[in-house]
Amino acid sequence: MSFEPEDLISQGVWEVLKELIDGRWLAILQHPCAFPPGIFEDVTLNLIHNPNINSSVLFRADILYDSANHSRLDSQSTISEVYPIRDIPRNYIVAHDGFPAFTLKRTIVRRMIPRNPILDKSVVQSCQVFQSSQSIHLKHTLVLYIPHVSSASEIPWYHPNVQSLACLHSWYPSQPKGAVSLLPESSPSSSSTVSVHYRLFPDQAPPLSDRLQRTAFHLLATIHKHGQGALEGYTKRVHHDQLISQQRVQDTYTRLKEAHAKRLSDQWVEQTDSSKHVYEDLSIAAFLMELWKDMYQPSGLSRNTIAKGDSGPAYPGFVDIGCGNGVLVDILLREGYQGWGFDARSRKSWATFESSTQRQLKQMILVPQPLLDTNPDLNQKSREDSPKNLSKLLPRACTTTRTSDTEIEWHSGVFPLGTFIISNHADELTPWTPLLAYLSLSPFLMIPCCSHNLSGLRFRAPSKFNSYSADTLAPTFFADSITKSKSVAISVASEAEEDYQPRQGNLKDLSQANRSKQPSAYAALCDWASHLARAVGYEVEKEMLRLPSTRNTGLIGRKLNPGAEELGATERMDKVRAIATKEGADAGLWVDRANGLTAGKGEKH
Repeated sequence: MSFEPEDLISQGVWEVLKELIDGRWLAILQHPCAFPPGIFEDVTLNLIHNPNINSSVLFRADILYDSANHSRLDSQSTISEVYPIRDIPRNYIVAHDGFPAFTLKRTIVRRMIPRNPILDKSVVQSCQVFQSSQSIHLKHTLVLYIPHVSSASEIPWYHPNVQSLACLHSWYPSQPKGAVSLLPESSPSSSSTVSVHYRLFPDQAPPLSDRLQRTAFHLLATIHKHGQGALEGYTKRVHHDQLISQQRVQDTYTRLKEAHAKRLSDQWVEQTDSSKHVYEDLSIAAFLMELWKDMYQPSGLSRNTIAKGDSGPAYPGFVDIGCGNGVLVDILLREGYQGWGFDARSRKSWATFESSTQRQLKQMILVPQPLLDTNPDLNQKSREDSPKNLSKLLPRACTTTRTSDTEIEWHSGVFPLGTFIISNHADELTPWTPLLAYLSLSPFLMIPCCSHNLSGLRFRAPSKFNSYSADTLAPTFFADSITKSKSVAISVASEAEEDYQPRQGNLKDLSQANRSKQPSAYAALCDWASHLARAVGYEVEKEMLRLPSTRNTGLIGRKLNPGAEELGATERMDKVRAIATKEGADAGLWVDRANGLTAGKGEKH
């Protein structure tokens, strides 16, 4: 059903709303709908809890009161029972004498939180859900939105400049003769409808501004779209805020943005877009800081300092592997979290940070010790070199901050025990993140981006779809065990299975039907990275981070399964080495790839 709403402004005040509440109500727009009252209520409640769906200016809504959680609220509740003074501040009570045609079903009081509190102020709004049933063939659901302001001048920009607004859902799938309708005579008599209405301030009068009309159109279009989607069986697949509440992360993000965004944007010297990288790293920093509050409990220390508390270990410091422009490291250091970061190439932005941050940013190549161990000849060369350099394997650094005779430092990937590892779009280091974390019994956050295998080469990662088996070198091949008759259901391997061996296979072996069922390249990468983490014993947690990026899956490893932590350093190294060998990891290819990175060939983040 296309969306072409009917303009109702010319019809004036609807009697149904005029009888409900004193004031001046205008019917703005109406559109036929096929979804029943239950779906309308679900859609409405979702929009009440997530006002950001209707306005990009808003972060969220903080719920101050919900009568659904009030034990005394039932169909016989009086006004005093619905609005207990001890639960709702007196200035948020909506005063009225009752709605004769409708029954109050639910009241929610919310505070809408803007993204930029400097430009936009928050506003408290009461949202009330009413129902009216005049016959078994006719049911009305009315949702009233009442901002708690005294005049139009107090209405924030993101809210319609009206005293209140309403959405009315009229459900009568079969309209028998003689049924009483609350709709205007000009309304369709054979279909259900959803409509938007405004109650103007005393000093307002038609005609409405273009902005108010556009707002009504957008509100009605959103309700119609979500209602039709629910009717057709759509279910939400992406769920945010699984580990940390939206309020905590967004409040911290707002504070960080006020403290750092302008400075970082003004001094941006990279060719990439500052608006993306700065705000993305601010979001990641906010998430990490709230995550660390749960992991490493503070004990009466300053706001920016965390240390051993009553129910958590001491903060161990962080390392950002593949730190890129260094913005995330700079933010965390300035907020009082000790750590450092390194990348195969230094960035121009490093020189813009204060000296204390610059000292914590290193140009360094990571050559995983388990990877060196899989190539005895290469490992022997590394042992013959100086402890800090692989001078015979890697080229000399070519940057403005190092002399031509300075050799590139390298790191084995073994960090102090418990160091929190950050892997944000680290590309070649992404699949190694959980493996290296296990060597040091470290927690980690990895945000995958581009797919690389354990040799550092681009490829399409395997997943549950092909039992985590794929060609480790070629990007377009899948396991040869996948046949045209093999469905997703029977190709899913046990997540506890560790004895997997890569195989060769061609994508053409897949039928078109099965090919359409395979996950995207990014989903496959996240699935495979999680599989590697589980293979060494991590309980992998997943959080869809609120980032200005489509690559926003956060994979967190905070806990190891019983027994995985009890192995000694040698046993852990052997376990990781065995996985690298079975995955076909090649140290020579890794070093060749590292040579290209130091020469400036590769992705920049």
